[in-house]
Amino acid sequence: MRADWLQRRGSADLILVFAGWAVGLDPFRHLSGAADVLVLSDYRDETLPEALWAPGKRLSVVAYSMGVAVAARHLPRLRPKRAVAICGAPDPRAVIGPAIYDATLAGLSPQSLGQFSRRAGAAVPPGAEIPALAAELRALAGRPAAPAPAFDRILAATGDRIFPRAAMAAAWPGAEIDWIAGGHSPFARWRDWQEITG
Repeated sequence: MRADWLQRRGSADLILVFAGWAVGLDPFRHLSGAADVLVLSDYRDETLPEALWAPGKRLSVVAYSMGVAVAARHLPRLRPKRAVAICGAPDPRAVIGPAIYDATLAGLSPQSLGQFSRRAGAAVPPGAEIPALAAELRALAGRPAAPAPAFDRILAATGDRIFPRAAMAAAWPGAEIDWIAGGHSPFARWRDWQEITG
């Protein structure tokens, strides 16, 4: 995984963000708060970079989009005080639809990445490397669906064009989903991390 500090002030509280595919840090940059914030991305390798944070931190996990499945595989070991899933699911390929997922991977190009960006409502960072993004999608597809994860809060968007509402509802059987208005990248509605983690 890639790890980027969004905020590092030596706080006793750490928010560990499992970001979505291809969108980088931009969806989260405007969020404020006292906690340190470490953003994980690039899931070609799902090894946690544990050396980057000190033990004893009060840990919260915020997982977004494709990062939800990755986070779910690590939650039993991380044991955060709070875990929030946003617009994602334990088996993202099933929710997106296997045919759409596989076609996205097969036809990935700067043009199709731009189309994804518009549908997701999130900008793709300049210089995005198509082969690396394709390898990440391939790696994620090859991993088993995450076990039933213990998220404290599950947020999904009614107008999500990447993770459709009906498929999201089916992906979380028996779980309470907080439905919010908007599309796949809902972060503009928040100003502070506390609004997400509660």
